Amino acid sequence: MKTISFTREELYDLVWKKNLGQISHLYDLSSYSIRQACATLKVPLPHASYWIQLKHGYSWVAKLSESYEGPESIEILKKKYETNVPQLVPSPIVLRTKEIEKDPKAPLTVAEKLTKPEPLIRQTKEYWDKRRKNKNYREQDPEIIFFNVADTNFPRALRFMDALIKLLKYRGHGLQKDRYNHTVAVVDGIEIEVYLREASKRVPATGGYSGTELVPTGDFIFQVGKYSGQKEWRDGAKPVEGLLARIVAKLELMAEKEKKWQEESRLRQIEREKQEAIERAAAQRKQKEVQDFKALLSGAERYDEVTKLRNYVKAVHAQADPLDEALQQWIVWAEKKINWMDPLICTPDDIFTAYDLTQYKKW
Repeated sequence: MKTISFTREELYDLVWKKNLGQISHLYDLSSYSIRQACATLKVPLPHASYWIQLKHGYSWVAKLSESYEGPESIEILKKKYETNVPQLVPSPIVLRTKEIEKDPKAPLTVAEKLTKPEPLIRQTKEYWDKRRKNKNYREQDPEIIFFNVADTNFPRALRFMDALIKLLKYRGHGLQKDRYNHTVAVVDGIEIEVYLREASKRVPATGGYSGTELVPTGDFIFQVGKYSGQKEWRDGAKPVEGLLARIVAKLELMAEKEKKWQEESRLRQIEREKQEAIERAAAQRKQKEVQDFKALLSGAERYDEVTKLRNYVKAVHAQADPLDEALQQWIVWAEKKINWMDPLICTPDDIFTAYDLTQYKKW
């Protein structure tokens, strides 16, 4: 075997447990190829002093970057061969983000001052301005955005959300309140819940109280979706204002995924309905077949009984000597009843009805 395959996690665990010399000897790999593989997968390597410090109980370990978007595995060829690096394929979110960022007309900048705000932002600002002036001010189901930030960061939140709405509108989308009063981005008819909040941290309580309390940190967190499909961005090396293109790209991809799932569900529902219709038709056909077969059995049984009756009447007639008038009348009467009962003739009777055919055995 000329190559050895490592996932990013496996390579990371390996280089922090064994030094390059040990790994090279164990797997017959060159130190250079191991370093190149680590560089490709963005796996941090320990400094040479790390192994000395480790002997003295110091075990600081660098963590893998969570923002990594490269390949998740790599194949390293053994000595005298070069590292076989898999071709990098940008993820859909990267491609869509670049598409938005490369559009020269896309409004990607968050203004330093709120200018010509969108109606929803203007209404939100006016509502909270009134609330600050009058704590008792209320409106029934106000058409505003709710976000959880400190008052000092309220203007920043308004500017960010205003810029987001403008970019969404430029891309043909929108932002509104849904029937549950949640703020949702509407992308191709798909509603995706969005929420802006300020991160907080727990600190010792002030004012002579024991315990702890939560205080805002000033860091914004923007969330889209919920449950397993939830995604968050937080202020870091780049503030959330610099992530507008990526946020909208994510919303578009989420909408496309939901749209695809809905279409697949619709097609599955059509198939289910077709199958149910086939099963219903088969059940109805079987039910009719059962009814027809019961009628066939009933007719055969009646025919057998009619045959017995005819034979009986013939026998009575043959043995009559002489054939008096009373017996002749009885024979005529019996033949009429037999013809009424005969499934091949079904002559109507003055007394008996079709219903009586189903009940005569119970008489």
